[in-house]
Amino acid sequence: MINVNAMILAGGRSSRMGGPNKALIPLGDKTLIEHVIHRLQSQVDHLAINGDLQTFATAGCPVIEDKVTNFAGPLAGLYSGLLDPRLSSADYLLLAPCDGPFIPTNLVAELYKLMVGQDADIVCVCYEDVAQATFSLWHKRTAMAVKNALLSDHNGGFKPLLGALKTVYYDWPDSSVNPFFNINTPQDLIVAEKILCL
Repeated sequence: MINVNAMILAGGRSSRMGGPNKALIPLGDKTLIEHVIHRLQSQVDHLAINGDLQTFATAGCPVIEDKVTNFAGPLAGLYSGLLDPRLSSADYLLLAPCDGPFIPTNLVAELYKLMVGQDADIVCVCYEDVAQATFSLWHKRTAMAVKNALLSDHNGGFKPLLGALKTVYYDWPDSSVNPFFNINTPQDLIVAEKILCL
């Protein structure tokens, strides 16, 4: 197995879905997070979920709750994953969102090759000229920079770190289905259901 662990970001409020945590919304015969787990589990050494312990108690993966208070957003999740001993066996941590059910089955291998070849801090997917920061690979040495960004950026976004650290972008080839499609609204869910039927 390669030197990568992964964490699924599932701590969002799902406000645009107008309901409970969207990770648990069904798509076909699985919930959204089950699709992500199914696609990622064989690609990494260890897989965890960043979210509420009670919500994901039966998900079949360790659950990492945010280790910082008064902060929100994916940056808090990333920092918590970098610190958690259950994800300490690898030098690299892959992030993926809970609402991306079409994650490529070769995502980790491709990002890892670029990471090692460029000795990068971060490798971020770019698809159709758009950076997909929640589909990214992080070197564990970024932990202190993540902490500092978390203390200075209350929006909890990745953008400042992508600019400050050695970030390499992986231009993912175009395909008939966007493998980094995020389900944020009920309309997106309808689109995803149609994709499943292709």
